[in-house]
Formats: sequence, C-alpha cells, structure tokens
Amino acid sequence: MKRRRIALLAGAAAIVAAAAAACDSANVHILSGQLYDTQNDCLGAVSAIDVVNGSDTGDNCAPECLVTGVADAESVYVTTTCPPYAADYAAETPAMAHGAADPCVGAFAAYDAGTLCSALDGGDAAPPEAGGDGAPGDGGGDASPADARAGGSADAAVDAPAD
Repeated sequence: MKRRRIALLAGAAAIVAAAAAACDSANVHILSGQLYDTQNDCLGAVSAIDVVNGSDTGDNCAPECLVTGVADAESVYVTTTCPPYAADYAAETPAMAHGAADPCVGAFAAYDAGTLCSALDGGDAAPPEAGGDGAPGDGGGDASPADARAGGSADAAVDAPAD
C-alpha cells in the first residue's frame, strides 16, 4: 500500500510538473481529492489526483467517488472538484453507490464520518486518540467532515486531565 501511495504521489507530481511546463495558453486545471484506503476504511489528505483538460470547474461541488484502474491497481478517491472528469475515471454520486463490492460505499462513509488515515496505517494525518465523543478527560474528539475535506487533523487539542 505504501509503494502504491508513493507511486501515486510521484505520478501526480509529474503530472503537475508537465502541466506547468506546458504552453502558457494551456487550458487545464488540477483535479484534487482524497485517496480512499480500502484496507483501513479511511481517507488521505486532499491532494492532486490529475490534470484535466478544460477551464477550472471549481472545487465546491457535492462529493463524488472516482474509481480508476482495476483489481489490485484500483484507486478510489472522493473529490469535490466539479465535473467533467477525464474519461479514465468512473464517477459515482452517493445515490449511485451500493453493494458490498462497491468501494465507493466505504469511501463515502469515511468522507461523511471525517475518517482520516493516521500515520499508523500509512496515512499522513495525526494518529487517532482514544475515545471519540469529546467528553472531558477521554482525550477524544471527532474530526468533522469539514476537517477531513480540508486535510485537517482529527483534533486541534487534547483535553487536560481533570483535578
């Protein structure tokens, strides 16, 4: 999983570099999203996925699940970049996602719950803390979906022990 993530990040960096080196009149924009880790049911931080032909469509649309590749080489992302997307992505809305075999079901669940991957499972978010309901003294606190979409950490501060 870690090799695949490194390869994806290197590929995204190469795509961004190629777009920057292209002619100034190039009409392209960055497709960004969060990689879904199917083994750990969590999302990575928002990052560049691809460079898409056409003018910028905005990054404020309803979330969509993008799937590219097949079998072991399949990658699943959640994006709020507005369509259209490149032809090599299968796009699903939450209403279209169904069935245990559909990776978008888990991706949308992780997105809605704000579940970010931790450094412990190969992600780059802060490790999760015990608890989770935010009650005093439990060290918890849940990440909101807005935090996950912004690539934020699960908690801004840890509760101080009660005296």
